[in-house]
Amino acid sequence: MASPTSVLSKTLQSITRSKIRELESRHKSYEARKSDLLAQVDAATEEQDRLSLLLDAFRELYPGAHGDVLLHNVERWIAQSRYDASIPVSKLMSFGRELREKLDHQSRRLNMAHLYSRLLTEWMDQPPAVSSPAAADEGLHDSFELVERQRQRLSELVDKFESVVFKPLETSDAEIRKFLDRLFPDEKSLKALEELRKTVAIETTSFMSQASPFNQKSLTTCINGLLTEDILSDEKQAILQDFLGSDVALAEIADVLNARFSDIKQWQWDAGKDGIRVIPRAGLNGKYRVWADDDILQMIFVQYIGVRLCNIIKPALKIFMWAVRQRDLDTNTVPTAAESERRRYYLSEYPTSHNVEDMRMEDYMETFFLSQLPSTESDMNRYDDDSDGNDDGSVQDRNTSTSKKSNIKQQLLRRLTTELLIHRLRGVTLENRHEASNPVALVQTDLQWYGTGLSHTTIYSLMRYIGFGQDWISFFKKYLEAPLNLDMASDNRPQLGPRTRKRGVPMAHASEKLTGELVLFFMDIAVNRETGILPYRLHDDIWLLGEPTRAAQAWECMQLFAKVFGLEFNRSKTGSVYLPGASNRDTDVSDILPAGPVTIGFLQLDPETGRWTIDQKLVFAHVDQLKKQLDECNSVLSWVQTWNSCIGRFFSHTFGEPAFCFGREHITEVLDTYTKMLARLFPAENGVQGSVVEHLKAILRDRFGVSDLPDAFIFLPEQLGGLGLRNPFVSLFLIRDSITKTPDEILDEYLEWEHASYLERKNVFAKEDDKYRYRRLVNILSPEEVSETSAVKESEQDVFFSFDEFCRFRERTQTKYRSVYEELQTVPRTEDIHLSADVSRKLKAFLASVEIDSEKKWFLQLYAEELLRDFGSLTLVDKQFLPVGVLELMRGKKVTWKMVL
Repeated sequence: MASPTSVLSKTLQSITRSKIRELESRHKSYEARKSDLLAQVDAATEEQDRLSLLLDAFRELYPGAHGDVLLHNVERWIAQSRYDASIPVSKLMSFGRELREKLDHQSRRLNMAHLYSRLLTEWMDQPPAVSSPAAADEGLHDSFELVERQRQRLSELVDKFESVVFKPLETSDAEIRKFLDRLFPDEKSLKALEELRKTVAIETTSFMSQASPFNQKSLTTCINGLLTEDILSDEKQAILQDFLGSDVALAEIADVLNARFSDIKQWQWDAGKDGIRVIPRAGLNGKYRVWADDDILQMIFVQYIGVRLCNIIKPALKIFMWAVRQRDLDTNTVPTAAESERRRYYLSEYPTSHNVEDMRMEDYMETFFLSQLPSTESDMNRYDDDSDGNDDGSVQDRNTSTSKKSNIKQQLLRRLTTELLIHRLRGVTLENRHEASNPVALVQTDLQWYGTGLSHTTIYSLMRYIGFGQDWISFFKKYLEAPLNLDMASDNRPQLGPRTRKRGVPMAHASEKLTGELVLFFMDIAVNRETGILPYRLHDDIWLLGEPTRAAQAWECMQLFAKVFGLEFNRSKTGSVYLPGASNRDTDVSDILPAGPVTIGFLQLDPETGRWTIDQKLVFAHVDQLKKQLDECNSVLSWVQTWNSCIGRFFSHTFGEPAFCFGREHITEVLDTYTKMLARLFPAENGVQGSVVEHLKAILRDRFGVSDLPDAFIFLPEQLGGLGLRNPFVSLFLIRDSITKTPDEILDEYLEWEHASYLERKNVFAKEDDKYRYRRLVNILSPEEVSETSAVKESEQDVFFSFDEFCRFRERTQTKYRSVYEELQTVPRTEDIHLSADVSRKLKAFLASVEIDSEKKWFLQLYAEELLRDFGSLTLVDKQFLPVGVLELMRGKKVTWKMVL
């Protein structure tokens, strides 16, 4: 985690420390005054006098005492008791105990606020984090050896980068054009290609001719986009944040960049004699990558240009894909004209867009197609293969639209899982359910050093091919051929000074999205045009799913594409699963498909069952790393933040978000895995299993001398005075009971419905007379053609068609089947814990100012009794004593995995 000084401004630090000092003063003052007043109370001889003094103390010390009903009532009962013996002393003593209890509640709340202040001070005073290779090879326990190993690996990384980027990879423009031209041989596709080129040419030329594209609004959105990317040092992030807070600075920057843009045809790198410094840096997922440390204004300039060009080509390429896509090659799902006529005759069925195939295509185009290209200036899609989602991981997301809230990798995982189920059901009916299963294959691959090693000649060829003018190609040639300086990238490097980049694009910049997606767009097109398969792709991570023969054909197409376009597949991340179903495995197909497992996160696809299972060995390697990273935390708050990020975000996403396509057994496997993980992190002592609660309490006791902390303090959110520690089990139990059926049971229910629907339609047909059936024919063909039709022969006109034919095209014809397809990909809704009447009533007091999600309600109800007993409230600390601003900034700072290189 970053040093607090890099997160907090000096002003906010000063305000926070002042607030802490004020709280310390109030805490000491309260306890001292309380002790004095209670001593006076105890010195009184009469119970009425003691209670009166206690009321005075309560009135002075207790917040909101003036509005407390008990205060006014007790005063009147004391007065009555001085005359009326029917009010016994024991009753007065019970009033006294209640008042003392409320004063003790306030003491406990101030004690918790005091502890919170000490925790925050510890966090703010911790030294800057020092990167260390915490996950280095086993056996290298000596710190010197660890550092040396880290240096060696960084040097190897930079050496590899150097060997790639300064040596051009020349591809043939003629070969590229020849490859692409053969994809569009027909008039329809050629016309679509010309429209694409025309659109790109007009809009890119118009953009270049703009006089003043930079203004306060465009700069703000561009800077915000840069801040979402993992490409800036903390120092440069702070500078950009300062820019956002100054209209004057934004106006000055706009003037400079507009002047630069007006002369864009003569633009050159202004990097000085030392060029652009290049350094290796760890991303959020812990993996080191080599980054160019650009000048900030230069970065804003080229980032804005890249985003604007993405905004132009994404809709243009989407229109082109709609026009040339090929989805009629799969005979399993596409009825012929004659088959469509038969369905109209027997079922009076007309084409509907509410079917699986249309949904598949619509979702593909809207969600997965060119998903990394921003659609608007403010839309910067970010893809990181190991850090999806947010640190908070709130279960509230599960109650909203999955297409809007769930991150795209989780949607992809659900889509692939559902498609595996759907493909295997082709040709399967209720009658042959236990004997039949259609074959399907899933191929996974990744491109080796894709962004870093991308051929510049390939980029220029494709830009020309889709309509970019020479002025833009000249600009990108100068931009991509940046003067990079690796002299400080690792220790003991030869001082060679700046050298011209000849290959690759800057990592994670908009230009990488633009050029990278443009190249792989044509791979998508090639696969689809030749095989009908829609490749699912997140940047250079690619998945192919379909009939095994077609999947093999698509894999061969991709390999040919890679050869022509200068790409190389990463064999360590390439593999396939071939599920033969009820048929025998085709060895010719198996030989073509790549060897290796199919994995997403910690999930691995079982090649026998087609189910995802958790790779336990990989999980526990990460658990051991997490333990080391937790042990390195210098403060309790950084420990909690690291835990929440890794347990609440990393592990929950890499296990796969629960969905109906995985079934309840997936949740059970995740729960079992979490149990084993926590047992490994907190081993048993003296026969008693350890827990994260006891571990944190021990840390707090050792560092701050605080004991008898309530468990609620560990789990309640910061807004309620707790540490906000994530419990990985709660989110799963909130949805576990919502999944009552396995994926197979969902499909079996559909097959039963399908069979019943067939019998019902067959009975309706049997009751119709000849005149009505003739009318059915006329609805298909004109009267003079009826006798000539081959779709429904005369001998078939009185016999309802077969059940197999009824089922054959369910992906194109069945609205009900689309509902099943949607259901399988759905994330189950949470089932909130039932709140007691008392807790519900107490919640209303602060619901307006605090967001209470399902997990918070779970803990509030679990700990309600002790909270109300010991603190008199469902909150541990009064809101006025909480440093809310600092906590929000701290929680917003991502935690970096310290993984092995």
